[in-house]
Amino acid sequence: MTRKKGEVTEITAGGIVFNGDKVLVLRNLKGVWVFPKGHVELGESHEQTALREVLEESGLHALIVGKAGMSSFHFYSYMDKAVHRKIVYWFEMETTDTQVTVNRELRMGAFFEAEEAVHILSFPNDVTNLKTILERRANDVCNSREC
Repeated sequence: MTRKKGEVTEITAGGIVFNGDKVLVLRNLKGVWVFPKGHVELGESHEQTALREVLEESGLHALIVGKAGMSSFHFYSYMDKAVHRKIVYWFEMETTDTQVTVNRELRMGAFFEAEEAVHILSFPNDVTNLKTILERRANDVCNSREC
């Protein structure tokens, strides 16, 4: 975290994890549907952070198959009475694991059909990032089969 006058910047990374055509979505303690993500620790790359957070939050071992964009948003923290700017580096991931085991920071997690995930995700940035990956995946399939 860095602080500039009146604003704290948090650098985080996360994964949009696929098992076949299904995508992992987690529900946090506030009831918000999200992708796994968390803070970059000292000496850790964005990729390392994303893989660690996926494992910690879902119990899934995943592999990064590509970058999935970046999102940035602001929120007010009542704890330190400051505006926070959160930057999230996203990675597209794949796993063959099927058993989701969430940690104590989450209510539940499961793999959903992509179209269902688009409808349950709570944040527009997450929906946009997922749709971008789905388009790219569809184009990759079409390019390999000449749809």
